[in-house]
Amino acid sequence: MSQEPSPIEIVFNKYLQTMSRDDARKKTKVTMEAFPGIDEELEAIEREHEEKVLTRTKLTEVGTARRRDLRELGWYSGAPEDGVWAKLRSRMAVGGLAGAVESIDRSTEEIVASLAEPRVDEDNRLGLVIGNVQSGKTANYSAVIAKALDSGYKFVLVLSGVHNNLRRQTQVRLDSDLGIFEDRQAWYRLTDSEGDFGDAHTGNASSIVANHGQILAVVKKNSHRLKKVMEFLRSLDFATKRDTPFLIIDDESDQATPDASAKIGDEPTAINLLMRQIWAEVRNGTYVGYTATPFANVFMDPNVPEGALPELYPRDFIHVMPTPANYFGAERIFGLHDVEDEARDAETPDVIRPITKDEVRELVPSGKAVEGFQPNITKSLGEAIRWFIVACAVRRIRGQQKKHSTMLIHTTPRTDPHFATRDAVEEYLEPLRKASLNGDVERFKDVFEAEINKAASLYDGDGLAPTWPRISDEIPNVLRYLRTIVDNGREDDSERLSYSHEPQTVIVIGGSTLSRGLTLEGLFVSYFTRTSNTYDTLLQMGRWFGYRGGYEDLQRIWVSPRLDEDYRFLATVESDLRSEIARMTQAGMTPAEIGVRVRLHPGRLQVTSSAKQKHALEAEVDFEGYRLQTTEFDFSSPEQSLKNAQSAEALLQRLQPFRSLSVPTLFEDVPIEELEKFFSEFEVHEKNQSVFSDAVKWSSEKLPEKHWNVVVPSEGKGVDGLNVAGTKVGSIRRSPINKQDEELHDSESINIRALMSGKDVILDLRLQDKLPRNATLAQLNNAAQYNWRKDREGGDGRGLLILYPISRFSESTSKDRMPMSSALKAINPSLVEDGLPPIVGMAVVAPFDSRNELETKGSTIAVRPIFDDAEDLDEPLVEDTERDFKGDV
Repeated sequence: MSQEPSPIEIVFNKYLQTMSRDDARKKTKVTMEAFPGIDEELEAIEREHEEKVLTRTKLTEVGTARRRDLRELGWYSGAPEDGVWAKLRSRMAVGGLAGAVESIDRSTEEIVASLAEPRVDEDNRLGLVIGNVQSGKTANYSAVIAKALDSGYKFVLVLSGVHNNLRRQTQVRLDSDLGIFEDRQAWYRLTDSEGDFGDAHTGNASSIVANHGQILAVVKKNSHRLKKVMEFLRSLDFATKRDTPFLIIDDESDQATPDASAKIGDEPTAINLLMRQIWAEVRNGTYVGYTATPFANVFMDPNVPEGALPELYPRDFIHVMPTPANYFGAERIFGLHDVEDEARDAETPDVIRPITKDEVRELVPSGKAVEGFQPNITKSLGEAIRWFIVACAVRRIRGQQKKHSTMLIHTTPRTDPHFATRDAVEEYLEPLRKASLNGDVERFKDVFEAEINKAASLYDGDGLAPTWPRISDEIPNVLRYLRTIVDNGREDDSERLSYSHEPQTVIVIGGSTLSRGLTLEGLFVSYFTRTSNTYDTLLQMGRWFGYRGGYEDLQRIWVSPRLDEDYRFLATVESDLRSEIARMTQAGMTPAEIGVRVRLHPGRLQVTSSAKQKHALEAEVDFEGYRLQTTEFDFSSPEQSLKNAQSAEALLQRLQPFRSLSVPTLFEDVPIEELEKFFSEFEVHEKNQSVFSDAVKWSSEKLPEKHWNVVVPSEGKGVDGLNVAGTKVGSIRRSPINKQDEELHDSESINIRALMSGKDVILDLRLQDKLPRNATLAQLNNAAQYNWRKDREGGDGRGLLILYPISRFSESTSKDRMPMSSALKAINPSLVEDGLPPIVGMAVVAPFDSRNELETKGSTIAVRPIFDDAEDLDEPLVEDTERDFKGDV
């Protein structure tokens, strides 16, 4: 087509501003019917549009959407060169997001392509975007909003958590990102940084919406505010509602939005009901939830009875935001839970520091003994504070004195102890400040020497190595500007955490407001004793996740006992979740057609609160391709490990007819019936018994004809080896997590964290020299290995059983590990007597339905509640202290 638009194209584009493509085509044909070649030109316009859609809508492996809609009814052909997105992109390119602009552009193209087509009556869609904690979700949805507005969306409602300060922060950010003050005439705001949604505009709602092209409201998820929004939408006349494309962005969508009523059939919780009522008013538009912890969202009920209010289950699409290389999340900081890899263990940065149980007692009130509680500055808290001050001095010599620097102290969700902790911190700082006035900063030298080079390899800048003389000169400057404040929803306005244009150096003490959504600028030291029983709360509390450009090496995290192990497990859960989304994508299915599996914790953690996961209880269990491994070993009965070794050797003796001719430690194409006796005899830790037995039962019932391969890793050099049908195989090294002798003696168990090595998912195929064509082993990431196991040319879906002989004398160079013999001696000295067989660990990869023979595999992991409550203690109710917005002056 020519560069200059033809009369037909001009008319078509004019109609397109107020109606759907289909209606614009029909209207243009009527208006321009006298023009020769009208049909051919309209067809050419559509072909050009389809080409743009196809090039824009190349879905990635981490997103899933209505693929048939996108291919057959695709509407999005990209943002214009002079629209809201173009201006936002320019601002990003010269700011702190310069390096992420291309990634944000690519990611949001797919999301916008998944939205409902604007100006198509009754086209509405529900989706979910999964980010990482502190990973730039706001930048992502700012870009989605900009592109949606450029494409015909009109009314943007952003629901920004439940806290006043988070709503204000989001409003200020969007006002800036969307350029509202640069082009005031183009916008109509229903909220501002000082005022939340009120009723000032309800009486004139239809006129406001009909006569303005870009409308923005940033609203708290508060019953009073949401009722005002609902009343506003209900006051719109039919034609205005029909002709207005709505975009609802629900930030922190797993908080307050899901129904948390106790049982199925109960009256839904207030905010959930209001959110659904608001969504029911939308005839054309899209609801997009944003969260880093989507567990409650994927456990919503997707099956709503006819005539009932719609649920907010993300039935149409789920998109996973890419994780940038410079992002520090749970996996990078804590490592993965279930892959044994000493090289990767060595790469895990040395930034985690312990808080002892005795110290926790001095910092956290027990039970209801809150009133009058006086915390003490313990040894580790004092070290954390002094390190923060030293690290701020390092930032100053690197030229970062104009940047915010923050330390977080998060000990309890209770609010009263926060003020007592602030007073204790100030009392601790006072003599340090006085001494620094005379140039005395010796109290900081020990922590400088102990910490300065612990994570030096993370630093990506070109500054000179910090030396004590240079740092000691800057410490008085840090102390001079350092503030200690409380942010917990009950602080005075004068104390409220506010990152103004002036650089802040601040120690922040708080609870719930700091554990959800609020961005802590320049956070690099965290002191954390609070825990939780649920995945989502734990991950959200990890405010230390994020980007640390220029001060990567300075970040430190002090955590109470067991929290580091919990976060390692959650890193694995997050990795699994991304694999699940990829599984849906490859199958070309939507979330409404297949549930999202979430790995269960084998002990105390549950996925989300029992109320929020009540609909998952009805789901059928799907173990296809599921990986299980024994990582904890119970030695309360010393004979049990001997019996397990005997069961393993007896199984291998029985499997001689299936032994590989070329690899004596590999047994091929074993029917599952041959393994059932072993599975029934082999004792695993009580935490794992249920999930192992369920996986074996699923394999027997669902895929009884699918054969298994059995392998004993043969690279071990240990003397306490295993008899593999007449061949002695040396034991391998797996060292337990470092614990005190008393704790080991009391628990009578050890935890090796991971049994399988990185490429063991295809260990049998490697031994058979059966790798994908033109691919090296190093090129096969976790997802590729599972795909190859399922592929007919690879494993053809075979199940895999690996028996690991673990040496009782395993050693490790990792600081987090201890010698196996030391751990066993602490439990019972008889466990390391001469002549004992190795400890036998077992790993299973359940078979795949590689030939698509099953009618049903199951949809989600059936989550069994472990505790009645998600938290030991309810969060305090958030008071709405904001005024009503009356309108822009």
